[in-house]
Amino acid sequence: METLLIAVTVASLGAALAMGVVAWRASKEERHRAAARVAALSAAAREVNDPPAALRAAPAADPAVTGATRPWKPAPLSPPESLDEFRSESAVPEVTVHPGFLGAGTAAREDTGRQRSLAAAAAVIAVVVGAFAIARVGGGAETAAGTAPAPLELLSLRHEREGAMLSVAGLVRNPPAGTSVERVSAVVFLFDQQGTFVASARAPVDFVKLTAGDESPFVVKMQAPQAVARYRVSFRTDDGTLPHVDRRGEPPTATPVALAQP
Repeated sequence: METLLIAVTVASLGAALAMGVVAWRASKEERHRAAARVAALSAAAREVNDPPAALRAAPAADPAVTGATRPWKPAPLSPPESLDEFRSESAVPEVTVHPGFLGAGTAAREDTGRQRSLAAAAAVIAVVVGAFAIARVGGGAETAAGTAPAPLELLSLRHEREGAMLSVAGLVRNPPAGTSVERVSAVVFLFDQQGTFVASARAPVDFVKLTAGDESPFVVKMQAPQAVARYRVSFRTDDGTLPHVDRRGEPPTATPVALAQP
């Protein structure tokens, strides 16, 4: 479970990082597009402020009509009272392009704000998922520590030796306060007179599932050299060793083995 939560956390952080990178790249491209639009608008503004040379140049006098009598008489031109007045009348009006012209500035601001919002949302999601995973791992550890199953109870134990074979049989019980366990195996360890480990063997108990209060017999058969003097029994599942207590009225020490055949 902890491995799964860690994997989910790592995947969430990776997804959040990828979303942040995508948002940053999109924001960068949008800034480039906004800069290109501003440059285009600035160029258009310069064209308006600088009229073509054909409009600024005065028309040349037509020599064919120079000195000829015109059918119309132009109105007399009054000289300007000041040079400033002349400049104000002949100057081309200045065109100012505001940042929001054609919605360029507004669109850029909206796109930038949207990308920042996406990046912030990705960061928030990563933080929330990481905190949730850490809380689940910590809560699972506390629950496992607080609700440790009651140890199994060894009710009886006997052995029989036939030549080089040793058969160990007994009865194990899951106490009424215990939790249900499945696929329990009995493990027998063999030792010599000096307490040195010699060999071990295991065999499943007769009942596949032990609920609270259930009892199950077990038998373990194995090769036992003549040097074997004692043995010890334990219980385990695929997840690890199960604690147990000896209810036979004897201290939980290694049981002696008769070296000679009965």
